[in-house]
Amino acid sequence: MKWLNTMNRAIGFLWVWLLTMGLLFATVWMVGRIGVFLTQPLLPSGAAAITIEIPSGADARQIAKIADASGARVNPTVFVWAARLSGKARSIQAGAYQITDQDRLLGFLDRLVEGDVVRYRITIPEGDTAQDFLNKLAAQKEIKHTLNGLDQAQIIAEMNWPITHLEGWLFPDTYVFTRGTTDKKILQEAYRSMRSHLDAAWADRAPGLPLKTPYDALILASIVEKETGLPDERAMVAGVFINRLNIGMRLQTDPAVIYGVAEATQGQVDEDSSPRSLTLSQLRADTPYNTYTRTGLPPTPIALPSAAALQAVTHPDKTDALYFVANGTGGHTFSRTLKGHNQAVQTWRKIEDTRASEPKKKQ
Repeated sequence: MKWLNTMNRAIGFLWVWLLTMGLLFATVWMVGRIGVFLTQPLLPSGAAAITIEIPSGADARQIAKIADASGARVNPTVFVWAARLSGKARSIQAGAYQITDQDRLLGFLDRLVEGDVVRYRITIPEGDTAQDFLNKLAAQKEIKHTLNGLDQAQIIAEMNWPITHLEGWLFPDTYVFTRGTTDKKILQEAYRSMRSHLDAAWADRAPGLPLKTPYDALILASIVEKETGLPDERAMVAGVFINRLNIGMRLQTDPAVIYGVAEATQGQVDEDSSPRSLTLSQLRADTPYNTYTRTGLPPTPIALPSAAALQAVTHPDKTDALYFVANGTGGHTFSRTLKGHNQAVQTWRKIEDTRASEPKKKQ
């Protein structure tokens, strides 16, 4: 009987050892698997980034399932325990998140807590019109559209802005936003930015300018913006227009006439509606924007001017030039007299004729 008791004890020890080793192996295996889930990239190397939308109120398990269903390698159980044990389960923020092949589970969890959501951009180039701005907003699918169907006058009323015409009042810039941002918020930011730039330029303006109000500066800046694409020329072009205003000479600027033609034909201006060149009848037709038939500034801006254009008209170059015309190199030739200007015009026309006679390059 003694040997039987010894054998039973040995078998008991063996079972304990086997269970212990089994539990140890299972623990090591589980820890290894958890380690894999925690450290492996959420997407295969080289895979395209994916974007997931985390709804408000979603818990850790729901978030893990959303990520897993989108193609990310997220184990729901591991994700839930990682979120709970780190104390972050209740701090996850809603929004759109991008997952790349550089993301790991814990880092992704940190981004969810930090609210590192996807940020989108919309760029409005200087010289665009207010309608261009509205069109680009309307085409941005990540924006929450609340102003669809409203014309510019209705938008001004909805925004409660103390202006009568939208043109010129939206600052051309790159605007960064998150999914669900409203069009009203972006427009408000653009309006406030233009107000700020205009107020700063006006407060620091050169003395003796023939501009009575900040709005006059905004109008002239929009013309300067459309007249030259060269940053170094803005102050010189502004100087020519300031000289003309000082002596009561008509501005004779084509972009203003083009704006008036487009507004008269469509009621609003967009970048595709403006003619590339003016006809003689258009130049002779008297409209509020025809600076060939009327003296002084047009009634409103004709585009969205940059901060540089605002600075140019409030600090114009001191020059005796009254005329300018394209020189064929992207810039302009400035002249003090009409005779000099006519000569520059003839030179420009020869350049145009030469270009017109050259064979067109195949696309």
